[in-house]
Amino acid sequence: MPRKKTLTLTNAEHRIMEVIWAKGSATVAEVVEALKGKDAYTTILTLMRILKVKGYLSSRKEGRAFVFVPRVDRNTMARKAVHQLLSKFFAGSPSELVLTFLREEELTPEELVFDIWAARAREATVLSCRRPVPSVLIT
Repeated sequence: MPRKKTLTLTNAEHRIMEVIWAKGSATVAEVVEALKGKDAYTTILTLMRILKVKGYLSSRKEGRAFVFVPRVDRNTMARKAVHQLLSKFFAGSPSELVLTFLREEELTPEELVFDIWAARAREATVLSCRRPVPSVLIT
């Protein structure tokens, strides 16, 4: 029986997307090289064609090679993955995810507050061109 088609990324597709996101665009040969030959050229080619069908990549011909370009940015895919994780395992509740993480990682409340502060500071640095730094981060 054939496997069910999915619009989510498989692990192999994710590895390819990470290479293309990092480079901005890439040929199949460049992806194979970046992955250090872990998969055959034809395997990478097939996966990149699948990613194109799924709508994650577009391509243009340059000489004899096709250059693949991401159609979806990494942050959008990360948000989508988190939403899928929340809906599958935590009934859509971010607080359940955090509670599970706290139980598993045995973080103290102080460590959690620091981690949240650090994440917001990183986000503010990345997005500083688009919006002001939240006042809670200004000391």
